[in-house]
Amino acid sequence: MNWLVVFRWIHILSGVSWLGEVATINFVLVPAVLRMSKEQRPHFVHSVFPRIFHLASALSGTAIVSGAVVNYLMTGWKWENLMALLHTRWGISILIGGGLGFLLAMFHFFVESKLEPIAIDADAMTDEEMEKHLVVLKIIPRVGMGILLVIIVSMMIAARGF
Repeated sequence: MNWLVVFRWIHILSGVSWLGEVATINFVLVPAVLRMSKEQRPHFVHSVFPRIFHLASALSGTAIVSGAVVNYLMTGWKWENLMALLHTRWGISILIGGGLGFLLAMFHFFVESKLEPIAIDADAMTDEEMEKHLVVLKIIPRVGMGILLVIIVSMMIAARGF
C-alpha cells in the first residue's frame, strides 16, 4: 500500500471536515443561539460548544499532522525538493495553504482555546457577559471559514491547477 495515498486521504478528509464543522457553526449553531431566549442560551452554549472546540482540535490537528506527513513523503524534506515550494505554482499553492492552515490551527490551539472555559462556565454568566461572548462566537468562525476556504482552494490549485 502506498502511504502517500493513505495520508493524503486523511489530510483531505480532515481538512474538509474542519471546513464543514466551521460552516455548521456559522450557519446552524450561532444562528440557533441568537434565536434562543436569554435563559436558554447559557445551557446550550455549555452543552454544545465545548464539544465543538474538541472536534475542531481533533480535525485541525489531524489536518496539520497528515499534511506534514504528505509533504515529507513527497519531498523527503530534502533541500532540493523543498526548493520546489518556492519556484513552482504547485509549491507556492502548498506554501500558502499549508502556512495558513498551520497559522489557523495555532490560533485555534492558543487563542480560541481560551474561549472553551467560557463555554464551560456559560451557565454562570450574566446576560451582559453572554452577549459579549456571542459577538466573539459570531466573528471568529466567520473569519476562520474564510481562511479555510482560501486554504482549500489553494490546495485544489496545487493538486489540479486552475
